[in-house]
Amino acid sequence: MENDTTLDIVLRQVGKAHANKINQILNRVNLHKGQPIMLGLLYKENGVPQSTLAREMVITAATASTMVKRMEKAGFVQRKRDAKDERVSNVYLTDAGRAISSQLKDLQKEMEEVVFCGFSEEEKKTMRVYLDRVLKNLSE
Repeated sequence: MENDTTLDIVLRQVGKAHANKINQILNRVNLHKGQPIMLGLLYKENGVPQSTLAREMVITAATASTMVKRMEKAGFVQRKRDAKDERVSNVYLTDAGRAISSQLKDLQKEMEEVVFCGFSEEEKKTMRVYLDRVLKNLSE
């Protein structure tokens, strides 16, 4: 019996299942979707203006503000006024933020192992080619 579910629907199902699994893994370390990206940016360059984080993450200033507030409440970041321009808030990792940032690669590896369990290295390379093409098609 042939499966008549369209590839588009399967891709949506994969995206939803992927997001759910990521949330499960991130919840274990008190993180939410999008926060690992911000942590990674701050790990590379600490003390970045909140507006720069928003631009780098391609999110609105309001979304970045909400994310920073939530991460500040969790103890991962702190905001400080810029010494040269008091209108600017720079975001810094706390010790807890640095500690969780160092775990991100392990969490990413865990997620990849879950997603591609049972895939050979060759199949993963092929999947990468296909996904890159899909992403290119969607980006045009």
